[in-house]
Amino acid sequence: MYGKVMQNGKRVVRKAGAVLLVIAMLFSLSSCNIVQRIQKRFDNHSEDISKQELARLVSSAIKDKENVADSYSSIPENQLDGMTYSVFYQYCDILRSMSSKHGRITAFRFLTDEETAKFYADADKMAGNNAISMKSYSGLTMVELIYEEDFDKSNPCRFALQYKDGAYTLANDYAAKAVEAYDYISHYFKMISDSNTAGLESIIKPMLTDDIYISSVIKSKADYLIDYYKLHVKSSVKEYKLKTLLPTLVSYEIPETIDASGENIISRTVNLYRRNDGAFYIEDTFISKGDEVSFCLNGTPVLRCGLTYAKADILTLFGDPVIEMVDSFSKEGIADIFISFNGVMLRFEGSPTPDGTWSSARLVSISVYDNNTGAPVSTFDGRLFVGMNISELLLVYPMIDETGYVYTFETTEGTYKLEFEFDENKNVNKIRLGEVSSKAE
Repeated sequence: MYGKVMQNGKRVVRKAGAVLLVIAMLFSLSSCNIVQRIQKRFDNHSEDISKQELARLVSSAIKDKENVADSYSSIPENQLDGMTYSVFYQYCDILRSMSSKHGRITAFRFLTDEETAKFYADADKMAGNNAISMKSYSGLTMVELIYEEDFDKSNPCRFALQYKDGAYTLANDYAAKAVEAYDYISHYFKMISDSNTAGLESIIKPMLTDDIYISSVIKSKADYLIDYYKLHVKSSVKEYKLKTLLPTLVSYEIPETIDASGENIISRTVNLYRRNDGAFYIEDTFISKGDEVSFCLNGTPVLRCGLTYAKADILTLFGDPVIEMVDSFSKEGIADIFISFNGVMLRFEGSPTPDGTWSSARLVSISVYDNNTGAPVSTFDGRLFVGMNISELLLVYPMIDETGYVYTFETTEGTYKLEFEFDENKNVNKIRLGEVSSKAE
């Protein structure tokens, strides 16, 4: 009985094994289709293909993902320039996504030397002096895709070939680095979309090499970015438009963003550059603009630009002035009036008498440049003061370094800007709040 059970068991095992073997063979046959098609390169290609045929194969792979494996397998190994199937697949996939915004691919053309030089120059101009120049890829042949009806003619979709060792080949270094740059900025957008502060910090940290960017500042920047996109960017990540794909520059257009006024929908551009040291830098520009800022003495708000004040009230606040000057050369009967106290300079606009006497005037700007012992402590909003470190300022306004350390805001009286200057130790040594434009009649 025991032996019979063992025999039956063996038969069951053998049958099960046979079934599994058949399944495995079927799966293997299915999954190996791509490998077999690629393997054909070693069997079928002994001669180089022409520049036109190479461009056609790449264009075909971009046009339809079903053509990728066949295109890759049709390129002789020596004309791959060492490009792996993975890089070829990714590169064509990215260009396909970019190309889909243009329309249906019908053909391609080779750029002339003059067109290529202009293409490189335009890319370098956009990237600026801190990015690797496209001139480092001189000698490449640029291929531009042509469409049945191009819906985005201002941003042509192009890829590169090169002439090497007597034959035209894929441009492996160009494509691989373009894919690398694309992956980096894609990860940036994903971390923002996922509200992943820690992940976003790891992306922006390598871009911020100055010692002013302490860990708390980097975290503040990451938090700001996530909040900004959540509150102001209406487009989903899938709706972002890839405009430029180069090894030195990747550019995206975000179609729908609420502007600084909160009233209009605008598009905005986000660029990634490859710096000269090989590291990436993402330019995601913000206008450092927000709520009104008040001038405070000992923590109490006392002055607002744009309002009219009596001279007597100003003297009550500050005491006797160190300097008082009336500019008699002002036009249309409006004079500039400067009055300076210990560490504070106020500028007014008013209509003094011929002898320079004035009783009231409109406050135009406030400059704080010192806080001597015994003087009232002058701050803006109770948290911005002369002597604070630049890192402390970045904790208050995380993106103000993107705007030249200028912060703007609007009131019913007009538009104003807050400007900061620093000493050699990167401490604030002057703050100026001044009028940009006035709504006063």
